[in-house]
Amino acid sequence: MNRVFNLIVLLVSLAGLQLSAQAVDFKVSAPGQVSLGERFRLTYQINADVDDFTPPELVGFRVLSGPNRSQSSSIQIINGRVNQSINISYSYVLVATQEGELSIPSAKIKVDGKIYNSQERRIIVGASNNQAADNNNSTTTQSAQGKGQLKSDDVYVKVFVSDRDIYIGEKTIVTYRIYTKVPISNLSVDKLSSFVGFWSVDLLDDNQKLNQRREIINGEEYIVADLKKTALYPQKTGDLTIQPMSLTCLAQVQTSRKKTRTNDPLFDSFFNDPFFSNSYRNIEMNLKSKPIKVHVKPLPDKAKPVDFSGAVGDFTLGSNIDHKELKANEAITLKYTISGEGNIDLLPDLDVNFPPDFEVYDPKITSKTRKNSRGISGYKTYEYTVIPRSAGDYEIPSTSFSYFNPKTNSYKTLSSDSYQIKVGRSDNSSQNISYGGRTKEDVRYLGKDIRYISLLPYELEPLDHFFFGSAMFYIYLIVPLLLLLIIVLVWRKERAKRRNVSLMKNKNATKVAKKRLKEAKSFLKSKAEAEFYNEMGSALWGYVSDRFSIPLAELSIDTVSGKLLAKQVKEEIVKEFVDTLNDCEFARFAPGDKASTMEKVYQQGIDVISKIEDQIK
Repeated sequence: MNRVFNLIVLLVSLAGLQLSAQAVDFKVSAPGQVSLGERFRLTYQINADVDDFTPPELVGFRVLSGPNRSQSSSIQIINGRVNQSINISYSYVLVATQEGELSIPSAKIKVDGKIYNSQERRIIVGASNNQAADNNNSTTTQSAQGKGQLKSDDVYVKVFVSDRDIYIGEKTIVTYRIYTKVPISNLSVDKLSSFVGFWSVDLLDDNQKLNQRREIINGEEYIVADLKKTALYPQKTGDLTIQPMSLTCLAQVQTSRKKTRTNDPLFDSFFNDPFFSNSYRNIEMNLKSKPIKVHVKPLPDKAKPVDFSGAVGDFTLGSNIDHKELKANEAITLKYTISGEGNIDLLPDLDVNFPPDFEVYDPKITSKTRKNSRGISGYKTYEYTVIPRSAGDYEIPSTSFSYFNPKTNSYKTLSSDSYQIKVGRSDNSSQNISYGGRTKEDVRYLGKDIRYISLLPYELEPLDHFFFGSAMFYIYLIVPLLLLLIIVLVWRKERAKRRNVSLMKNKNATKVAKKRLKEAKSFLKSKAEAEFYNEMGSALWGYVSDRFSIPLAELSIDTVSGKLLAKQVKEEIVKEFVDTLNDCEFARFAPGDKASTMEKVYQQGIDVISKIEDQIK
């Protein structure tokens, strides 16, 4: 009875409550002044439930994050009056990309069918802190860093060219080097240099860890690292331009340092330690190297050898032969090797003069190059297989190879050894050996040298023998009908399979997944991050949908796990597949080397699909 009475009292009390509503308040907040490249936050706050939010058009700013929506609400009952407050915010993280007074237009929201506009904001964007500093005053540098600013010589990229006046085909090495006096992170290349008119070879591995060292420049200590080193071989004459490379990084600068003064020197040193007294902030730096011009000269015409075909570098020529005495129709292997420093891959073919009685086949050409800090070196081999057809004494004359040496500014002509070949008569003069390939293993036996004409290759038939009505006649008549019947049955069966959409999807699941993974591989090579992760996600989810006949609308992590476990897929493989899906969703937001992360996710996707296929077969 008491419970019923208390319930009635509560309902009567609630009936007397009054709900107070607030007027819609739409505010915008942003700093009034920022530096070029500095990150800042733009926030819109609303005290009502928003039906729709229309963001402003941000011109002159780069959006790093946003709009990020957050919401909080509270209800208070005071003296029978209900006060409900709602706070919804939309925030951006922006970076200014141009100097001057920039405008942020008003944003729009819809609340209960009404449109509300925020105020327009104006932000003054000053010069980048790393461009506004003085290059020659080290005391000012320390003061600027203490205020959270950077000078232009605190972090910069410089390009070095080993030689800017070279011959066509001559090597020059381009090195991109970063210098920094402050800690940096998240180093990423936005645009690589283009080498128009050059054949280029990277001398540093892309995955190689940067080799850091310390250098003293103008009395100040820098951390120095080589970002990229490339060997260039010009392919045309004239003034060629090496386009600049641009990159971004985060520089950590000290904004303030508090000093605590006490009468005890021990406490002074403890409380003024940088770990306790410093505060830092990160500034995004946009670095760019300078364009470089290289003058490429044509090779001199004076004293140019007749057989010169464009080789430039420093080379040696060697040769060897497997044997000099043999019988007719046996094979000889003769090998020439050009080695040294230069563009090994572009070396021309040799012109070897063999005796007319030698049957000569196309040479087997192999090359191997090595990269080092000085450029490219290696060797190129030309392996000939020849067959003397007649007995006698023969000579394979010396072979010449000419090249231009830019170190001595002169042409050089190398000559190989000449070889005297003694060919004896074949043991079986009626036999003939024909060489039809490129190696000795392809030599095959043909049989007799001359084959006589067969006079009567056909069997005679009796005069009264007829094909019509014979057993073969009926076989030839029935077999096509049977083949036609089999084709119709197979075609009907295949058409029934194709009508079964679920079966066809299951059958083609792996094929479709491979096609999507191949597309993701192309995005990986072009470093298109967003397209790569979208294609990887589509490949993984599409594979599960097709393989287990699950509609895409019903796909979830739990559904996938249950289906895989029901197919008796090992639990660790199921976990690996789920982890790969999660990595594909969150890897794009993870810090660090984006290229290596994309490669890792791509390899995980291939491995886990292969493991699932092996389990359910």
